[in-house]
Amino acid sequence: MPRSAHRTALLLPAAAVLATLSACGGGSSSTSPAPLVIAVLAPTSADPYLAQTLHRGTDLAMRELNAGGGVSIGGSKRHVELRTYDDGLDAQRTRSAVQSAIHDGAAGIVTDGYGAAAAAQDSAAAGVPIIVINNGDATLMDPKARPSLFRIGIANDAATSILSKYVAQSAKAPAIVHDDTDYGRDGATQLQQALPTAGLHPTTTLEIAKDVPAVDAQVRAVLDAHSDALIVWGTDTFVARVVSAAHTASASLPVFTGPTGESPAVRAVAGADATEGLRFIDSRTTSESDSVSFGQFEHRLAAAAGGPTDAGVKDREGRAIRLPADGEVFSYDAVNLLAAAAGKLGSVQPSSKLVDLMTQTRVHSANGDARGFNPDNHEGVADDDLYIARIHDMQFAPVKDEALSATLPSEDQILANFH
Repeated sequence: MPRSAHRTALLLPAAAVLATLSACGGGSSSTSPAPLVIAVLAPTSADPYLAQTLHRGTDLAMRELNAGGGVSIGGSKRHVELRTYDDGLDAQRTRSAVQSAIHDGAAGIVTDGYGAAAAAQDSAAAGVPIIVINNGDATLMDPKARPSLFRIGIANDAATSILSKYVAQSAKAPAIVHDDTDYGRDGATQLQQALPTAGLHPTTTLEIAKDVPAVDAQVRAVLDAHSDALIVWGTDTFVARVVSAAHTASASLPVFTGPTGESPAVRAVAGADATEGLRFIDSRTTSESDSVSFGQFEHRLAAAAGGPTDAGVKDREGRAIRLPADGEVFSYDAVNLLAAAAGKLGSVQPSSKLVDLMTQTRVHSANGDARGFNPDNHEGVADDDLYIARIHDMQFAPVKDEALSATLPSEDQILANFH
């Protein structure tokens, strides 16, 4: 669950986002054809920021599809209708929400992914594909055991493999610190497998409760083990506490982390000095042959959602920082993939055939790539699209000492510069 836990500034209150969705949900009258219903499971009560990321992307996809008349289904146009459910970042609530969505006629589900494994049997039985956006657990995608689960997000095994190779360029003896969430534990497991492949052997691996208020003693243990780098895996606020403690203990210790490093909560909680130079892994926003689609997507998203996202942090000159809409790309693409698969099926009803069609469907991604799912692993983000970013003055940009990252553009993240 890379983008999880507490977040900082929200562009819109969660209630306002949900009100917007309700107002433009594309509901059908008694005489119009039945709509294509897509459920959005988001942690509205537990993590409003993540919920907003899911809603902004799915809402824009729905708006654009409906503005074009809807989805062509069996010779007629059907509007897309979004129905939202709160999963509360709780596995049982997630399963209950999936069951409710199925009962309410959803043909597909887009979700952060918390508790998706618990709901996989229900969705498979109903023929309702679930697209996971944020849960990077390497064991979650299993086409045989969980045929209805698909992911457009960063998987931990891919992320740790690439990050380990990058860490090996500057370190020989890194330490691993992770929280006690499933995400943190899986990340540590993947790191323990990936680091030796990159020629590294961790000095120590420490698990810490995600809500523990102080981690100074554990960070001191990392230094006492003669570690020359620190890799942190867990929720964003956990990462922030470890980064802050590491900076206090040794300002020169290089720190690396997973996709949660992008979260503005890391910068807001740890502060500018502690996060300066922090490196994390992320997914590229532009394709090799298309440098403009992502920027166009960000402007369409801002126009539909009331503006860009204020990250809630400022640079040293006091300028507000904008959060790029790379998370919304995934949820936007998820809706379009579900709609395209339903169009191929020729029905707005869930079906095992619809689940099968998910790996046979491709759409044009918001970032200019072709988006689809690998039939062997149900992943929708290629390993070779992952890059390393570095934080400088509360903004992040691709590093210059990694092959793919060095080819990627840096995006202006000053909020006032977005027009």
